[in-house]
Amino acid sequence: MEATREEIEAEIQWFNHQVFEVKEKMSKWLEELGHHMSFQEKEITKIEEASGPYKARQFDILIDSTMTISLIPYAIWIIGAKGRIDIKGPSGIEKLVFFFPGGPGITTEIRDGGGNVINKSIHGFFSTIDEAGWYWYDDSSYRKVSKFSKEIIEPLLERLQ
Repeated sequence: MEATREEIEAEIQWFNHQVFEVKEKMSKWLEELGHHMSFQEKEITKIEEASGPYKARQFDILIDSTMTISLIPYAIWIIGAKGRIDIKGPSGIEKLVFFFPGGPGITTEIRDGGGNVINKSIHGFFSTIDEAGWYWYDDSSYRKVSKFSKEIIEPLLERLQ
């Protein structure tokens, strides 16, 4: 089933709002942790198969006059989730991914000769996704995600230095 132009535009609007909200939360938490920041915003063009080209905002954040990180919208339509934002720093990129409760997983079914399901099994990839929202996907360790929160800001910055 193909999405209508209105549905696609609604997804783009949702994603752009989410990127802005992530920036707002991150700046609030950085301030609470005693950091000083300045921001630059730039419009970028993203191209995805589901939507074609669309406009998004990238936020560059100068933290304590010593390190710049960038919140870069990566994609809305990704397998297993509903959006990804990359956080780029001097030493690399960390990923924020929007997951729904339970997160991505694999469903297997065993059927009898008549096509009826006799056994169904669902295996989630992550055990810590209990609510919809943004999660830091730590791809340096197997199956680890952490809810995007004030508590992960310092470890995230350490990885990006």
